Amino acid sequence: MECDIDHLRQALKDRYTLKEEIGRGAMANVYLANDLKHARTVAIKVLRPDLLSGPAVERFFREIRIAARLTHPQILPLHDSGECDGFLYYVMPFVGSRTLRDRLNREKRLPVDEAIRITRTVAAALDYAHREGVLHRDIKPENILISEGQPVLTDFGVATGLSAIGSDRITEPGLAVGTPAYMSPEQVSAEEEIDARSDQYSLACVLFEMLTGDPPFHGPTARATMAKHAIEPAPSVRTLRPDVEFVVERAIATALAKEPGDRFASVREFAGALTAPPSGASRALRPSGPQRIAVLPFENASPDPNNEYLSDGISDDLIDALTEVEGLHVTSRTSAFAFKGMRQDVRAIGAQLGVATVLEGTVRQVGNRLRITARLTDVTEGRHLWSERYDRDVEDIFAVQDEIAQTIVKTLRSHLLAPVGEIEPHRHTQNVRAYNLYLRGRYHWNLRTPQDLAQAIAYFEQALEEDPNYALAFTGLSDAHAIQIDYRGLPVAEGMLRAKDEALKALELDEGLAEAHTSLGWVNFIYEWDWKAAERAFRRAIQLNPRYATAHQWYAWLHLAMGRLAEALKEGKLAVEFDPGAISARRGLGWLHYFARRSDLAVEHLQLALGIDPDAEETHRVLGLVYLNAGKLEKAENALRRAVDLAKKSNVASLATLAHVAAQRGDRTAAERIVDELTTRESAGEYISPVALATAYLGLEDHERVFDALERAYVERRGWLAYLRVEPLLDPIRHDRRLDDLAKRLKLP
Repeated sequence: MECDIDHLRQALKDRYTLKEEIGRGAMANVYLANDLKHARTVAIKVLRPDLLSGPAVERFFREIRIAARLTHPQILPLHDSGECDGFLYYVMPFVGSRTLRDRLNREKRLPVDEAIRITRTVAAALDYAHREGVLHRDIKPENILISEGQPVLTDFGVATGLSAIGSDRITEPGLAVGTPAYMSPEQVSAEEEIDARSDQYSLACVLFEMLTGDPPFHGPTARATMAKHAIEPAPSVRTLRPDVEFVVERAIATALAKEPGDRFASVREFAGALTAPPSGASRALRPSGPQRIAVLPFENASPDPNNEYLSDGISDDLIDALTEVEGLHVTSRTSAFAFKGMRQDVRAIGAQLGVATVLEGTVRQVGNRLRITARLTDVTEGRHLWSERYDRDVEDIFAVQDEIAQTIVKTLRSHLLAPVGEIEPHRHTQNVRAYNLYLRGRYHWNLRTPQDLAQAIAYFEQALEEDPNYALAFTGLSDAHAIQIDYRGLPVAEGMLRAKDEALKALELDEGLAEAHTSLGWVNFIYEWDWKAAERAFRRAIQLNPRYATAHQWYAWLHLAMGRLAEALKEGKLAVEFDPGAISARRGLGWLHYFARRSDLAVEHLQLALGIDPDAEETHRVLGLVYLNAGKLEKAENALRRAVDLAKKSNVASLATLAHVAAQRGDRTAAERIVDELTTRESAGEYISPVALATAYLGLEDHERVFDALERAYVERRGWLAYLRVEPLLDPIRHDRRLDDLAKRLKLP
């Protein structure tokens, strides 16, 4: 019996707007929908109506219970569930509909490193589920979603508990459950006592397929395939894929053993064996190359949650310090900070990040007293190498950070065979109060709201009062003055001239500061339209600090303006990699895909940005632009109305874009009403950006007023004009000679 989508749409209309079916299984169908309350795209899984009696209902409820209790970055979480008008459903985030199966259908075989990375990531998720007492029982490429290149485990529909199999069983004894090509021998024989090593076997089958193009066992029928699992030895991976290393083949062979007792004790051990020497090997067999370490974000244990900036700042400083040590490879901030707030076994994190050691800790500040705890763990052997607690005054924070870094290097030097160099801490100030104020300023600067940018400027100015020679604080002040023009709706000249002045002061104090070159590069680019000077500044910044996310993010915009789209996307992705928690970097990548006319990828990145901050006005506005460019005017209007509501008084850009959409939908009256409101506000003394007016006039197809607004933007030196050659909104007037003349005056290629 098919699910009546119109009936379902009506039943859920108060909570969700159903869009289309995106998946279908034996028990349930999956639909793409819009969550009206939270303004986000979700996937809704609905039990088929003909299965509303019998064991399917209990199995569905069990799937909901399991999804609700599993919280892991690589397991698809539960948003909501319910029963409505005869429908049983639950709601998940929509992370895209592409699966590992889709990729295998396209590529057949994956690069060895990529296949191992996917396996280790899924293994970390499975290890977590197993420790939570859940056995998946249906690991296969169809149940591994690929989101942003990262695997996400889904569909616990036939999962069961590990602790009480008999009481938790829905399927009757004697009935094999799973997918034939990936079922363990004990699943094939429908044994009652199945444990986590069954999932390990299935994951090994998936890895085998990623490497060779086919699962280890396959036959003309499901029964024939299942029989091979039970009786035939697994084929050799290296005979089918000679470039696979011996250690990988040995790990797969162990995981595919017929008897569970002959496999690894856990899926985590299987993951570790894919890159580690054989069990019992001496330390002399460890790789002699760079040693790999991850610095996890230190936890804020202070009574005041606003001290988050301090724990993040300490983590960042330790990452920066250890990155400079020769012979030490430090996992990027982006990968490490993905585990921020996650309660997960450090050994599983190490397996997922592919590192041998992990540093973790807590920071607690009460008044002027500071307590920092730190622990270094060898995740391959599961033992602590070093731990310490520091009770100091806040003034001693630099000394504590240096001591932690020095101790880590000494510990690694004695623990590992490969040499590890010396550490040379670099301080931009010795004034702890200035340092704290700078961290607070950057914290608010990253939030990108009008209120936060004003707060950021105040903190940077206070930092400079504490230390007038603090170069980093000058860069923060420069960046805040530069971007507040757009976020606070201010005239250009005063803010950009101040931004340039502060950047030059920073360079006078420290020419080798990547942040200062980045700040100056942004002024050269977005205000002075000196493309060559901006290029030099961004390249110099990246040369000085290849990990500085803002340099990559802003360099991406220069590439875009110059028409170098591939380079722009590359730099945008690097910005996200180096600072995944920065909403501006993630939103920027969505915006770059908008300019690339890739609406699907733009929406995907913007939805991820909304996951960081669902109430970010700019993200909803850019999402509205994406839908507008894709011709989805109703979705565009919904996104923009949300943006206007969130922006409150600073709603000029969102209002103007909403006017554009209204005009394109045929409601010129509504569009003109918005334009009248904006011009009235301007007459009353409020600054209204000519870019906003041009946006509205473009929707109304009033080209004379468009060019009047563009001329005013040119006189004011509005940075948006840098994207004249690539802005989709300008496509309707792309062949107008006046637009080309303006681009030539800007010396755009």
